[in-house]
Amino acid sequence: MNKWPEDHVTGPEVAELLRKVMRREVKIVAVDRSWKEVYAGEVRFRAGGYEIVIFNDCNELDYVDSVNAPDGRVGNFDDWWDARTEPVSLLTDQERRLLENQLESAPVAGPAPSTER
Repeated sequence: MNKWPEDHVTGPEVAELLRKVMRREVKIVAVDRSWKEVYAGEVRFRAGGYEIVIFNDCNELDYVDSVNAPDGRVGNFDDWWDARTEPVSLLTDQERRLLENQLESAPVAGPAPSTER
């Protein structure tokens, strides 16, 4: 039985997306500010149509704060934490290091274009 609402992005889904980033199957770009520009705080990324907010804790990958999927589903830290499925915690130490390196070198893009006219 799936305990997650249909409009929710699960932690394992986000962890798999991050693994695709690590395998370079999905490109990741920082939005507005690079990982290195934010010593401690939230850094926004786009990857595979997802908007991902990752917390940078003194230049170290800490946790995924929230995700918006291209199909409108959402996910957030509190729900994942309560279910013990926070995406970064599902990665191995080696995967975390690899992902952190890719976040540091991700190109920076502006905000996503608005769909409003």
